[in-house]
Amino acid sequence: MKNKKNTFLINSLTSGGAERVLCLILNELNTQGYTNIELICLEENNFYNLNENIKVTYLTKSNGRSHPIIKLLNIPLMAYKLKAYIKQNNIQIIQSHIYRANFINALAKIFGAKHKVQMVNAGQISMYKSKGILGKVNLFLIHKLYPQADIIICKSKGMEIDLQSYFNTKLKTIIINNPYDIKKIESIYDEKIDNFIFDKNKKYLLYVGRFASFKKPEYIIKALKDLDKNVELILLGDGPKKDNLVELSRKLRLDKRIHFLGNVSNPYKYMRKADLFILSSNDGEGFPNVLVEAMICKVPVISTDCKSGPREILSPDSDIQIQLKTENEITDKGILFPIGNIEKLVEAINKISENLELKNNLLENAYKRSNNFSLETIINQYKKVLEIE
Repeated sequence: MKNKKNTFLINSLTSGGAERVLCLILNELNTQGYTNIELICLEENNFYNLNENIKVTYLTKSNGRSHPIIKLLNIPLMAYKLKAYIKQNNIQIIQSHIYRANFINALAKIFGAKHKVQMVNAGQISMYKSKGILGKVNLFLIHKLYPQADIIICKSKGMEIDLQSYFNTKLKTIIINNPYDIKKIESIYDEKIDNFIFDKNKKYLLYVGRFASFKKPEYIIKALKDLDKNVELILLGDGPKKDNLVELSRKLRLDKRIHFLGNVSNPYKYMRKADLFILSSNDGEGFPNVLVEAMICKVPVISTDCKSGPREILSPDSDIQIQLKTENEITDKGILFPIGNIEKLVEAINKISENLELKNNLLENAYKRSNNFSLETIINQYKKVLEIE
């Protein structure tokens, strides 16, 4: 059914993980011959590129930079616009990605649109408990609107458990992990690096991600203080906490060993040259893209045992609801350490750095694990749920 209309909905194509994943899915479907694909964006804010023959429709001319309260107040209006568009274009299924798009998708159905509602849940809804008034509003909308979905796609088992725990009746959910274009990553991870020189006499830790509160790159900065002086840290990314991280580096007199390289278009070439990749989040990650990408690039990985994501990836046969409290867990794919435990992070770094046999085993098993999330595997799961297989 390659001529069947496939319609997707998202806030915009700004530079986020969920946006990147959706573009990967749409481009792959299009490449496979599914040409009747349309993406509806709530706003026009494009960072990622889609294949030229994929139709993109914008419900508004907004650039997406409005205040969050304004965005929430506009949800009913956007839902009415979507309902009219669904009727006009005879759309049977809309698969929406990210919370606000999910709300609008469901509300359009409540307003009378005759379509199947598919939602892709991109994070843990429990995070909204600590987000004040806006968090309470979002939780209210989730409770009222998510039951309207014909199916909800969760990106990890931990995310599914978190979601279901908020509802008295069981929602219809399935798990589809994020896809990775392994061949594409491997084709560019040996590209030349122009803005940094790796010293063969030093070892490099790597962090990739936003400088946001829950990402906690400061854990790695604090750990660096207790590591050999030939160990340095590279941070790729940007965000509201950057100034705090720079100041912490200076305060600990580590600024000459820490390199802030900003956002880069190809993080894989840095992963490829790094000695260790570290995920330091203290809150649920959902399904952390950078962890799998590092595994593809064959760099050993260390991660906090935060809710949803890392344990599922690195120790899939364990109980994903447990969390480390005092000790590290050395899996055959990487090391998990307790959230916020700098001493155990230092221990994990030294463990891999000093044991070549362990390092090689981790690399081999992690790469094998990453292939479970290949684009070829995951796209077939999406085709099935979209009823186009």
